[in-house]
Amino acid sequence: MATTSLPSLQAFVAELGLGPVPFFASADVLTDPMDLCHSYLAEHFQRLVEADPESVYKAIQPPSTIQDGDLDIVLPRLKLPGGRPKELAGELLIQIQPHALFGVPFQDGIHIRFFLSPKIIPRLFLPYISDRKPTYGIEKPRSLRDDPESRRKKVVVEFSSPNIAQDFTAGHLRSTILGAFVANMYEAVGWDVVRINFLGDWGKHLGLLGLGWQKYDSAHKVDDQTNLFRYIHDLYNKMEEELRPELEARKNARDTGQDATILELEGLFAERDATFKGMEDGEPGAIALWKKLRDITVEYYVETYGRLNLKFDEYSGESEVSLNPEAVVEVAAILESRGIYEEQDGAWVIDYEKYGTKLDKGIVRGRNGSTTYLLRDIATVFDRLKRHSFDKMIYVVCEQDVHFRQVFRAVELMGHPDIADKLEHITFAKASRRSSHLGDAQLLGDILDQREDFMREVVGTGPDEYHIEGGDAVAKAMGVSSLVVQELRSKKGHGNNTDLSLLALEGETGPDLLRCHARLCSALAGIGVNLKLEEIPHIDYSSLWAPPWCDLLRLMARYPGIIKSAFHTMDPATILTYLFQMVEEITSCLEEAEEDESGGEGSSVGSKYAARSVLYDSARQTLENGMKLLGITPIIN
Repeated sequence: MATTSLPSLQAFVAELGLGPVPFFASADVLTDPMDLCHSYLAEHFQRLVEADPESVYKAIQPPSTIQDGDLDIVLPRLKLPGGRPKELAGELLIQIQPHALFGVPFQDGIHIRFFLSPKIIPRLFLPYISDRKPTYGIEKPRSLRDDPESRRKKVVVEFSSPNIAQDFTAGHLRSTILGAFVANMYEAVGWDVVRINFLGDWGKHLGLLGLGWQKYDSAHKVDDQTNLFRYIHDLYNKMEEELRPELEARKNARDTGQDATILELEGLFAERDATFKGMEDGEPGAIALWKKLRDITVEYYVETYGRLNLKFDEYSGESEVSLNPEAVVEVAAILESRGIYEEQDGAWVIDYEKYGTKLDKGIVRGRNGSTTYLLRDIATVFDRLKRHSFDKMIYVVCEQDVHFRQVFRAVELMGHPDIADKLEHITFAKASRRSSHLGDAQLLGDILDQREDFMREVVGTGPDEYHIEGGDAVAKAMGVSSLVVQELRSKKGHGNNTDLSLLALEGETGPDLLRCHARLCSALAGIGVNLKLEEIPHIDYSSLWAPPWCDLLRLMARYPGIIKSAFHTMDPATILTYLFQMVEEITSCLEEAEEDESGGEGSSVGSKYAARSVLYDSARQTLENGMKLLGITPIIN
């Protein structure tokens, strides 16, 4: 590999006529080719100013778009003495000497902007990307680079978390797709990732479902595994309907000031509670029934998540600490011994305001002594720490910001601020109404079926337009991609209500990414040039010096910086915006190639197609790398 180690990179840039690679602590020249260019510019400019090298390096940034240049010196960041930044920019501009890597600089107010030389960037960037292939753009810790066997940090990511037998809501869907993205990002940069699906597998709703299972003699359904999960889902809905009159009667009693507890001691209320109490008390028959219902759920989701190319390492739930209460007892003892929780109106609560935190009081145990969601979540933190020894744990859950702040603060109050610092909640807004893109779908499988059917119909109306072959597999891939992009493109703080009818194949959609990738593959196959890795640095790239070819190259070089930014913010929209910019530039190149009718033979024509082949392959790889981080699998014809 010509550029993957510092000695080989030094030798490579020397062949391009560049000096030794400058060292800056902030630069990662083995991951990001723009850091390499950034370093050369900082070294070049530092000779003109009285400032330490790192300050000069940090005063340089990429402009927001490639139309404004590739690198930008922001004069105020240097804090140079004498004169205003705009005047200094003008004075320094005329002192800048030519450099092989850069074109002629120009002033833009307080900025001095540079375009990279189109004559050198194909020879620099294309071998750099080709050497890395699927790892291009990923910044792994230097310790892992130096010693791949060294200990990796571990992160636990909890996401999706549907309830047994209940609807798969818009919140569950977005948690699934956003959580998968978070896990992919950490895995890509070298963390050991544990993906956990924390099922709603404990509580009175399980008692209601268990009651229905017994009432309607459902045991025979086990012999028919087809649609077994749909059966328990429909059964639960049926039992909810039967319970509804009693729920309304209890509400009316409370509204009129009557004692509603009497109503809860009879009818379905009592039967539901008795069934769940049997589970809580560990009665063998009740536990066997609970396990059967849970197994049906896990089996369904393992298969259905597979359609999203998603696999969880662990299916846990509140049942873990409920059926094995040691962790709860241990946490409760610490809370009590430290005086953190107190009795109020028969319940045990944490009054967070006493500890200088503006949070509502958190109920830890109810009046009947039962544990709450808050106490069980606190216990789960310590249980997972024992089992996984994590360095970080992330909850990707819709809203519930107050709840998680209560959990994290409680862990801190228990004397473990170091553990609390390892916890993070990534939230997103709940849809203001049931998202219309879900239609009547109630199960995850239904949502995926709906998308696939829609895409199958759309592709069927004009199969020649989409440059992808594969029939049913294509419809499935496009259905998933449309769903992923739709959920990830929204800011985490905003809900979305996208209409299924708007999911055409034009514009910034998942299918548009798949189609662009397929067009690149077709173009590569059409060129039919197969090059060895060692040949790539020595090709004549003069046909790529002009737009749109050089613009695509300049954009591809920004990919590692985009990934770095997305990792720090965990905002997938950063990557999506970039990929759609890539699609635009790739489309321009492909259209330019179609209009180029220069035929003939000879070395110049051969070099042109060889250069395009390397460019297309690097663009395909960059696009593919970004798509996979988002959870989209390209279609290979």
